[in-house]
Amino acid sequence: MKTNFRPATSALMCGLILLAMGSGQAVAADDDAAKLKDLERAMTAPGDGDSVKRKAKTRAIVFDNAGSPAAASAPAAALDCANLPPDVKANAVDFSIQFQIGSARVSQSSEGTLASIAKILALAPDRCVIVEGHTDSTGNADRNMALSKDRAGSVVNYITEKAGIERKRLVPLGKGSSNPAAGLAPNDPKNRRVVFKVVAG
Repeated sequence: MKTNFRPATSALMCGLILLAMGSGQAVAADDDAAKLKDLERAMTAPGDGDSVKRKAKTRAIVFDNAGSPAAASAPAAALDCANLPPDVKANAVDFSIQFQIGSARVSQSSEGTLASIAKILALAPDRCVIVEGHTDSTGNADRNMALSKDRAGSVVNYITEKAGIERKRLVPLGKGSSNPAAGLAPNDPKNRRVVFKVVAG
């Protein structure tokens, strides 16, 4: 009985582990879908952006091994995306984008997410979007700042090259570890993110 019970127990444990892993992937997919809806609302909202901020918490892009401009009275179409004022009003949404370890190269596993983001950005071709790179406080501050800039730039390059979004609409910005996410300690790995900030139009 013992010899028959142990394999059955092992099989049951393996099944539970696989079920838990599948549940985690389903939760991640649901979270991505919610974030895409948040980004779509930010892109298509006609007002000053407050409605999206009230509905959605700030979300962000998580880095593998590795926060902002906010009240313009002119519509985004009249703004020069490369020279936005420091107090420009924007709605922030983030995603779990993966990068190759120690580099700014987008991981193949995140290409689908970026393709979905690009489709949403195409909904409002006159809107500026700030793409902010963030890190946690672990490691060298100067290297973190450089990596956050490189990864924000890599996301912008990917979206413009692969999806045809106009480069002049997207403003890459490195923030390093200067703006931890709300409620997180500065060294929390969840601070490793890229935030899409849709300038209110």
